[in-house]
Order: sequence, then C-alpha cells, then structure tokens
Amino acid sequence: MSKLPLLLLAAAPLFAQLESHTLSISAYRSINLQPDQVVLGLTVSSAATASLDQIVSALGGLGITSANLTGVNNYSAPTAFQWNFTLAAPLANLSATIGSLTKLQQTIAQNNSGLMLTFSVNGTQVSQQLQQSQSCSNAGLIADATSQAQKLAAAAGLTLGPIRELSNAPPLESSGPGYIYAGIGGRLGSFLASGNISVSEFLLAGAPSPVPCSLLVTFQLLP
Repeated sequence: MSKLPLLLLAAAPLFAQLESHTLSISAYRSINLQPDQVVLGLTVSSAATASLDQIVSALGGLGITSANLTGVNNYSAPTAFQWNFTLAAPLANLSATIGSLTKLQQTIAQNNSGLMLTFSVNGTQVSQQLQQSQSCSNAGLIADATSQAQKLAAAAGLTLGPIRELSNAPPLESSGPGYIYAGIGGRLGSFLASGNISVSEFLLAGAPSPVPCSLLVTFQLLP
C-alpha cells in the first residue's frame, strides 16, 4: 500500500523563473512491499591452501557461485581461511533452505577434508523481481498534487485551473523521507513569500520505501 511522504514547500525565490499564473507540484510516493526473500550468511572455514573454486564447488548444491562471496579473512588463525557468502532464498521456502544447509553442514567435512560450514539468518529483503513487477500510479500522484495545489490556490484567493503539463519530477536531494515540492509562479508566490502561510501547515507524515514514484504536475492558476 502506498504512503504519502512528508510535504515541504520550497522557498518562493527558487521558482522565480516559473511562468506566471502557474503552480508546479512535484509529488512523491513510495510503494511499500512485503519482503519475499530471506538473506542468509554462510561461512566456510578451510585451510589456507584452499581455493575459491574448491569452496564454491563444496557449496554447489545451494546454487552458490563466486558472485555470492562477500569476503575472506584469517582472523581465527594465520593458517586458516574463513570464506563468507550471502545467499538469498524465497521466504516461503525458509524451512527447506534451513534443512538443506543443516544437511550440508553435516556432510561437508566428510566430503571435503578440512572444511566446516556455519550459517545464520541475517534478515529479509524485497527481491528485484518483485520490485520490477510493481508499477507507479500516475493517477495517485496527480491526486496528491491536485489536493495540495487546491489548498495553496485557495489560500491565495485564486482558483486552480486545468493541468498544463506532466513531466518527470526532479530527484530528491534528501536522504531521509521523501518530499513534495511546490513551485509557485506569479501572485501565489508573492502571497507565500509574505509569510501568510506557514510551511508547517502542509506537513504530512510518511516513510521511504524500496519503490519510489514521482511526477511533476503543472497547473494553470485562474483569478
């Protein structure tokens, strides 16, 4: 389900070059997705003479490749290596994945002299496939932009006219929650600059999400 992020009104001088009698709203939403993958951490202990190919081969039944390697260290002993991997598996198959890891943990030392496997569940994540399957709704973004534009226009004694243009919104500069920026041209800009409206009146709660959506909506302002 989508959540509307924080709304922030940018300073009127920033939009001094906007066409008079227009109002531009950059609306940002995010799609909150439930994680569908579990992320596991695997560590294989070996002699320092072991190669990456040997370790990957020992984990082959799990679908591990060299791309899953996150690091190698010899903290425990100078003559031993610890090979660290991550493995993402469907959350729905967690029990089966744990079962496969437990079985491999018991047999890896027997089949590969000097190897020992340990593993842990590090967390969950949203898969790329699930993220790519989601699409942003322009209708929802337009509705958000229209709602805020109507408030601003009414406060200045103006009437919100038709949409003049739809385009890509500028990227967010903040690393925190998303924002909605209002760009003002003409009389409405002067009204806001005079301090008649407090920015805090337009703050809305929200939170970031893995799938961001954005749209810049420019409206005509009528007397």
